[in-house]
Amino acid sequence: MDILGIGSATVDDLLFVPAFPQQDTKMEILRHERQGGGLCATALVAAARLGARVGFAGVLGHDEISRWVADDLAGEGIDVSQAVYREDAVPIHAHIIVDPSGSRTILYSVDGRIGADDELPSAEVIQSSRVLFIDDFGTSGNIRAARLARAAGIPIVADFELTDEPELLQQVDHLIVSACYAGRVTGTADPGLAARRLWHEQRAAVVVTCGDQGAWYADGEAPAHFQAAFRVEPVDTTGCGDVFHGAYAAALTWGLSLDERVRFASATAALKATQPGGRKGIPTRAAVEAFLMSGQ
Repeated sequence: MDILGIGSATVDDLLFVPAFPQQDTKMEILRHERQGGGLCATALVAAARLGARVGFAGVLGHDEISRWVADDLAGEGIDVSQAVYREDAVPIHAHIIVDPSGSRTILYSVDGRIGADDELPSAEVIQSSRVLFIDDFGTSGNIRAARLARAAGIPIVADFELTDEPELLQQVDHLIVSACYAGRVTGTADPGLAARRLWHEQRAAVVVTCGDQGAWYADGEAPAHFQAAFRVEPVDTTGCGDVFHGAYAAALTWGLSLDERVRFASATAALKATQPGGRKGIPTRAAVEAFLMSGQ
């Protein structure tokens, strides 16, 4: 397959409200919608819709939510035959408050094992992919998988929000993180400088995303490069970062240059923001290319 993901999958229950609720008040929900989410899973859905051959090999349980996640991913054309099932695993369940501006507040619970397993998938499965995708969840399993991928020369794309595990950070070839995470890890609020500080000689690229303020990226050359955000009318920014990651990983398998990968991923995330939920607005490759050709 093109991309193998071993990170998290969630169930997102979106609550659309007329305004963000104040403390000690009541508010009627405009509508409710359930969608799949998660750093890794949403990135994989984005890559699959863009035409990449994708597989999910993260941990799931034997509960109803796990079955929903597996069916949802399979419905997106993602191979879930290598998913790892454990008795103590439960996907993350999130409730997302979305206000009219498109901003979102995420409330979530973690009640069991999630992310990468310590023993599976096998080395053969990992080393048969063209790109390995990991996220924060399942540190020891991620380190194992990253070692196997590196030994086989397989690039690793990562989406981190929490981890500061030194070996895991060191192993990643393509590190794509938010400005908030980059600032915390590097100690600078300058995203371009943060990208430079996160780069090292064994790393292929670092991208620091800044939402509607664009993205900064480094590949060893100084100074860091800048990609402006594409201007759209945002409806919901849920999942835009995850979609950026998936589009970048897909573009990597197509052999695009770093400049082209970041531009394509930025456009994909922008189009996603025009629709509600973390996945509804994820476009096809043809739609992204048409958007780029339009000069918007």
